[in-house]
Amino acid sequence: YRFFLAHPLEGDAAGLGPIDSWQAEWKWDGIRAQVIRRGGEVFVWSRGEELISESFPDVVGPALALPAGTALDGELLVWPEGDAQPAPFQTLQQRLQRKTLPRRLLESAPAVFLAYDLLEADGQDLRDQPLHARRQRLESLQATHPALRIAPLLRPADWPACAALREQARSRGVEGLMLKQRDARYGSGRT
Repeated sequence: YRFFLAHPLEGDAAGLGPIDSWQAEWKWDGIRAQVIRRGGEVFVWSRGEELISESFPDVVGPALALPAGTALDGELLVWPEGDAQPAPFQTLQQRLQRKTLPRRLLESAPAVFLAYDLLEADGQDLRDQPLHARRQRLESLQATHPALRIAPLLRPADWPACAALREQARSRGVEGLMLKQRDARYGSGRT
């Protein structure tokens, strides 16, 4: 599927209307990707339309347990188990620059796919459904492997609380905040 891309917010977030019409998530510093489970196989596609499955066997293996006909949108990160935040982006890049992945690199830089949208379930395209419905179905997948996670939602009470969260982004190892309209369909490009 073509990726639905982010763009910077112009102006004050309060101009977006009630905060409960929006979903807030951290903006992760990883590789945007889709994990697709079809025909007994798993495919990992980058935003640049490159098949990068071979660089992420630690994501592909667990994704084989997903139901057939599943397409997830999210972020690839290196996130060692037990760490409070993901490793820097440069650690993730090391995995992409190799033809083969030595066991030591797989152990020291384990990949995680952090899903934040469900584009397809049971072979059905969900992109025209509102985000809140897709998110509910994503959460029902109940990923049980540490390499497959669902991005946590942030629950600021109001726009000033949202701004305060954004100020914490760098200390948390993220780039900022993503705001997504709860009733939005999944578009393509920078809509």
